[in-house]
Formats: sequence, structure tokens, C-alpha cells
Amino acid sequence: MIQTPVIVTFANQKGGVGKTSLCVTFANYLVTKGVRVVVIDCDFQHSIMKCRKSDIKRYGEELIPYEVWSYEVNDNNAMTSLVEKLHNDPEIDVALMDSPGSLMANGLVPMFVNSDIIVVPFHYDLVTVPSTASFLMFLDRLRKMVGAKMKARLFIVPNQHDLRVGRRSELLLWDNTRETFSNYGYVTAKIPKRADMERFSTIAGLDMALPIAAQVFDKLYSCIFDTLDPLREVELSGIQLTENLYPKSGKKKYQAAATSIALSEDAAEDESEAAEPDDNQLNQ
Repeated sequence: MIQTPVIVTFANQKGGVGKTSLCVTFANYLVTKGVRVVVIDCDFQHSIMKCRKSDIKRYGEELIPYEVWSYEVNDNNAMTSLVEKLHNDPEIDVALMDSPGSLMANGLVPMFVNSDIIVVPFHYDLVTVPSTASFLMFLDRLRKMVGAKMKARLFIVPNQHDLRVGRRSELLLWDNTRETFSNYGYVTAKIPKRADMERFSTIAGLDMALPIAAQVFDKLYSCIFDTLDPLREVELSGIQLTENLYPKSGKKKYQAAATSIALSEDAAEDESEAAEPDDNQLNQ
């Protein structure tokens, strides 16, 4: 068992891989296990914080299952102070950090160095694979530079996988990619492409999304707590079955919308893709 509080960072320099939605859905999963969670939105777009504000308008504040903090990552010292604050908070079991889809922020180095687990979502495609490989090499160089200070376990997640896509030659390439990526960390099972995984909510229970990613989330949870048993017995006040959140009248009208605020991570594609940083950046 990793000593709590545990810092789990969702990261990739490539946007549009479902990093933010995966972070929030894992937070909802942890709540169902009785884990005390805080989500820290460090992405430049602050999609999670925007979603939380929309969720409060829709569902109210009495159902909030965990706190969401919005944080800028442009300062090394500020990020180090945040990590110290997390480690000194006895009310937090797991802190989930959604990092920017870029390597240009100065505070990323202390974020990665102080993470216990780094989750790297990616797609099997000819654009995302090279960008993800560059990001994994960045983390590997950072680990070699700082030595034993960086103890993060890497979980590399093939996300939004579409079984209908891929020629024979591409499928062979994806197999080789999986083998290569396994040199950097644990490559999880594929999370299939589903509409439910492209939506997220910080309050409403995404009971249709959790089973889709359950195999990956179970692996992460057991890595943290050495068991799949719930951490503690709690009466859920926020993450509930979606059907319990529908208005009693006009259920059909609200059924599609009540699952979550459909904020897609596709907007992250608008961010500039960063090239692999040089050694000068790593030394900041």
C-alpha cells in the first residue's frame, strides 16, 4: 500500500486523449469506494472547475462528494507548497491532479516528481502515439535526472479505443507500441470508445461510465490500497445512481442531460502541441 495521501496525476502533452474525463470518472469511482478525494484542476482550460460550477447550478451544493481546486502550474515554489499542503492534510486519502496538455509550465517538474502515480492516457493513432512516446521519454529523463526522489509508478492507458478502426499493418504497429510503452510503465487494458466516457460530471453519478473503465480503475485502486475492498463504509451523498438524480416529472426530457455536463476533452486539441523539452527546461 502506498502511504496516503496519494497523489495521482493524469498527464500527457497530447490533448484530446480523454485525460480530464478520465480523471473525474476515477474520482467518482473512488467515492464509491469510500475514499476521501480532492481533485486539483491544473489544466489551462480549467474544464473540471467549469464543470463543477455547472453541476452546482444543476444539482445544488448539498450533493458535492469532493472538493475541486483550480490551480495554476506556472510556479515551481507554489507547486511544491501545494504538495506539502496535500501531504499534511489528514482529511485527504487521494489527490487527483489534472495536468495541462503541454510541457511549458514551470510547475510541472515538481508535480511529476512528487506524484505517486502518473496516469498517461493515449489513443492508438499515428499522431498520438509519437507524441505520447515523446512524453514518456521526457518522464524517463526526468526520473534519471532527479534519481530516487521520483518514485511515481506509470500507468499508460489506451483510452477511447475503437475496435472498428485499424488496418492489419496498423494493428501490428499498435502491438509494437504497447510493447515499447511497457518499458516505461504498466500498459493497462484498453478503455473502449463510448459516448458515456466522453462526458463527465463532478456531482452526478456516472453509473454508465464506471463499468466501461472498471478494469483499469480496479488496477489503479489495488495499486494504491492493495485490495479491491472498499476503503471504508460510507453513505454516498453525492455520487449516486444517475436515475436517482432525474426529476420525478419529465424524466424522459432530462434523461439524456442529467448524467453529466457534456464537456468533451476534444476542446483540448486547440492547445499547441509542445515538442519534447530540452535539458535546460528540465533544469528549471
